[in-house]
Amino acid sequence: MKVKRGVLAAVLAAGVLALGATPAHAIPPPPPGGDLLIVYTYYSGDQVVGQRWFGCGQPAGQWGTLDGTLKVFFTPC
Repeated sequence: MKVKRGVLAAVLAAGVLALGATPAHAIPPPPPGGDLLIVYTYYSGDQVVGQRWFGCGQPAGQWGTLDGTLKVFFTPC
């Protein structure tokens, strides 16, 4: 009986690990043409809590908390 429980526990653990190993969603590529300002915006619910940006020949920058739901914006320069 203990052997069956051990096998069942191993199978369940392998299943949980397999579900956790699904690939992450890639950030979509920017639209073609021109230089772009790429802005990562972090949300807590509907509220913006932080941003990180780079591009347009300007220094990269950030502010706030870089934690929460992430949305990526591609803005023409």
